[in-house]
Amino acid sequence: MICLTPYKELNSGEESIFDHVKEGYKVPDKVIAYLRTRKPFMMSPGIYNHPFKKDKSMTGPYLYTDDIYFWDRDTWKYVVKYGLELPQEFIDHVMSEAGTEFIDKQIEENESWSKVLEEWKENRKNIFVLMDPNEDDDSIEDF
Repeated sequence: MICLTPYKELNSGEESIFDHVKEGYKVPDKVIAYLRTRKPFMMSPGIYNHPFKKDKSMTGPYLYTDDIYFWDRDTWKYVVKYGLELPQEFIDHVMSEAGTEFIDKQIEENESWSKVLEEWKENRKNIFVLMDPNEDDDSIEDF
C-alpha cells in the first residue's frame, strides 16, 4: 500500500510535511470526504507533537485505508487547514468510479476506530483499552 502521509513529523517516514504544504491549496470536496472515511488500518499507542502546533500533543497514530492507500487520521485536516498537497494519482483515484464505490461502501459499513475499540471493550475482557474512541474528533477550528 501507498502511504499518503510519509512524514517524519507523523512518525510515518523520512520526508518533512513542511515540504508538501502550499498556501491556497484546495482539493475537491469528494477528496476530503474520502479522507474522512474511517476504515481502520493500524493504530499505535503513543504520543507525538502536532506538526504545526508544537505545544499540542496527539495520541496515536491512527491510520485509515482503502486497501490501496493509507493515511493518518488527520490528513483531511492538514489538507484543509494547512494546505498539505496530496499526490495527483491519489486525487485521480478518488475522483474515479472506484473512489465513489469506496465512499459508498464505507457509509454503508460505518467502520471506525471508535467502533473497534468499543467492540474490544465489550467482547475481549482480557484486553485493557485506554485509548479514547473519540480521540480524533478535534474540530477543524481547534486543530
